[in-house]
Amino acid sequence: MKQWRLFVSVCGLIAAMAGCGTGEFNAESLPEAVGSPGELIVVCDDEVWAGASGLEIRKTYGSEQVGLPQAEPWFRIIRFDESKFNAITRKYRTILLVTTLENDSKTSRYIRDLLGERGQADQLNDSSFVFVESANRWARGQQVLYLIGKDDASLARAVVRKRAEMLAYLRQKELNRVIAAIKAKPRHTALEALIADSLGLQLTLPKSYKLRVAESNFVWVSREDADKTLSLLLSTRPYVQQSDFSAAAVLVYKDSLTRAQVPGPLEGSWYTTEYLAPPDTFASSFAGEYALLQRGLWKVENDFMGGPFVHLTGYDAKRGMLIELEGFVYYPKEKKRELLRELEAIIGSVELVK
Repeated sequence: MKQWRLFVSVCGLIAAMAGCGTGEFNAESLPEAVGSPGELIVVCDDEVWAGASGLEIRKTYGSEQVGLPQAEPWFRIIRFDESKFNAITRKYRTILLVTTLENDSKTSRYIRDLLGERGQADQLNDSSFVFVESANRWARGQQVLYLIGKDDASLARAVVRKRAEMLAYLRQKELNRVIAAIKAKPRHTALEALIADSLGLQLTLPKSYKLRVAESNFVWVSREDADKTLSLLLSTRPYVQQSDFSAAAVLVYKDSLTRAQVPGPLEGSWYTTEYLAPPDTFASSFAGEYALLQRGLWKVENDFMGGPFVHLTGYDAKRGMLIELEGFVYYPKEKKRELLRELEAIIGSVELVK
């Protein structure tokens, strides 16, 4: 994936920007990026932050993540103006610099100078905005995003119009970062080989995960700490008809599978979906093809355990099989966003064995 990214632009403006120092930087000479997972540094002046565009940016990245039992935002936003954006804060992992062409504050001039903006306001119409990325700008492993609109009102409208894409883009960047971190640490190669042999799936699995169940079409692995459990369920089933790929059919399948394979701590208890808060369903991708993603809550029938899950259903056309991947977290009364992100990253690393 190229380091230079473009969502919406006016060709003349981007042509002017492309030659002004943005894009890929030499990461070898830079310090390692800092900051906690899920943090987003927003750099803008008070006028932008208090205006319509600042509000829509907060709604986009600070909105509540679906499928969690406690309220947690997709990203924790920390805002600075130019005066506080210094040698320390410039090292954060993910930075969003926001301004408008009509804004002439010190912070806005600083952002436009960084990007190389040179008086191209006439090339942005009322419905256009620019959203570009510069990787490794001040630190290694860093993503710096520039968001610029003609004025506050048009920028706010553009953020609303592209909210889903902008959020998905940054979420995927964060997920890619976690995948890379997992790949860099010790891996459970024996379990990876078992999953490849039994299910025809290749994945990146941390050494901390242990085998719970292994059958010809089902594998359950988990990471169990003193106070929390992260579980991953991987299974395959024949694709018979198009309705097998529906959200309802997937829920029926996974509940029947977990009732048989994932017992609870008490006799007569088992893992199942919590339907009092119906799961949310989204379009996704697997092996370059359409996939179904579901986020929701699970519970243990006849007990009091519960937590969040994420479930991906993909298709293996060569074998005529549906691939079912589910991660779920048990961590009572504590925040679970980043634990669930770890499971999403493992699921995101899954490929079909060639």
